Amino acid sequence: MVKDFLYADKKIYDSIHGFIPFDEYEKELIDSLPFQRLHYIHQLGIAYLVYPGATHTRFEHSLGVMALATLMFEKICKSVRPDVFHFVPRKGSADFLYWRRVIRMAALCHDLGHLPFSHVAEKDLLGPFGHENWTLKIIDSPYMEPVWDKLKKCPNCIEELVDRNVIEDIKKISVGEKKWQEVTGQAFSPWERIVSEVITGDFFGADRIDYLIRDAKSTGVAYGLFDYHQLIESLRILPSADRGADELQLGIDENGLESSEALLLARHFMHRRIYQYSSVKAYNFHLRRYMMANYAKKLENVDEFLSLSDTDVISALNKAAKDPKLPGHADAKCVIYRKHRFRAIALPDHISADDLKQFKSFHKLEDNEIDWEFHKADLPPDRLCFPVSRRHFLIEKAKDCSDLLLKVPSRKENWVYISPERDLELVNFLENS
Repeated sequence: MVKDFLYADKKIYDSIHGFIPFDEYEKELIDSLPFQRLHYIHQLGIAYLVYPGATHTRFEHSLGVMALATLMFEKICKSVRPDVFHFVPRKGSADFLYWRRVIRMAALCHDLGHLPFSHVAEKDLLGPFGHENWTLKIIDSPYMEPVWDKLKKCPNCIEELVDRNVIEDIKKISVGEKKWQEVTGQAFSPWERIVSEVITGDFFGADRIDYLIRDAKSTGVAYGLFDYHQLIESLRILPSADRGADELQLGIDENGLESSEALLLARHFMHRRIYQYSSVKAYNFHLRRYMMANYAKKLENVDEFLSLSDTDVISALNKAAKDPKLPGHADAKCVIYRKHRFRAIALPDHISADDLKQFKSFHKLEDNEIDWEFHKADLPPDRLCFPVSRRHFLIEKAKDCSDLLLKVPSRKENWVYISPERDLELVNFLENS
């Protein structure tokens, strides 16, 4: 049983993490059709039209998340404070081996439900539950039955912890507590909450750490690079700083404060230079409209969902760009021929949707000449309330330990998209508003 984990007999070389080992059960998942499909889902959507190196995929990212999540899980189970010792499974125990298995499989599964080009059209085509709901559907699909049938025969899944449902635990950890509650209405146990944070956490999650580093290296934009090894080394399970010692959270030792600040800065600059960069937003806008016009009614079951990848959409885009009769012709031309694409303009804070409606009406713009998107309000400062372990076991909130954490902006910008023939009118309007 121990050998099953400590001496994995397979490995794959990754450009970020070097050799990533995996065993026969994980190989079964990696070789499955849903996971192999991730070879053909670009991590950064269509950003490669702006950053030519951004051709990396969800396949390699998912392997990277498994590698990081394993390191993080082993760290929080090794460096344990006396006051949480009872809560954390001992390394080598049945509990430890079981949850290590779950977290590695969940890391591989966490992105199975992504649409072609990842997040580009997710909000419009997948609804409020997002790609996580499709991840759960795929895990439950016949495509994954051979994976789970083999896993159920794994020694550490049948010898101990007979009260656990390993497939349900993988599903929970892969999507996180928030999405699991939205879909099922069920809450997590305190331990499940900690384990899921290792993958899906908004701050320390292996998903976030890997995509920042991978996106930075692939695009050549160095803002996303930070000392994630130091961050992982400083991870701890700690009593909450404001909810009492009975509630535990994923936090850090004080030596990890600088790496936490670096992570937040990396995320901020990567949003400015890549994720929220105007040229990337413009191409994403046209691709999103094209996908809405062509795929809204083609995602009714898992078979149809898994049959779509980036290559299918690119092939369809090429045909639509040449044929005015096909849906999404105008947007396909903007993507394929890179001509006449809309201009994406970040909106000042004081501009509202009503202001844009008045502008549209006054200048008599058609629906196909202007569009806009507004994001939700900023996250509250309490998003940085993870605990920090000071010397002598003192616990403080992160925002009380670092001035920088609260100063880094976290919000996404609001955008307007306008036809190149009318963009000067909009620029004048925004400058004089």
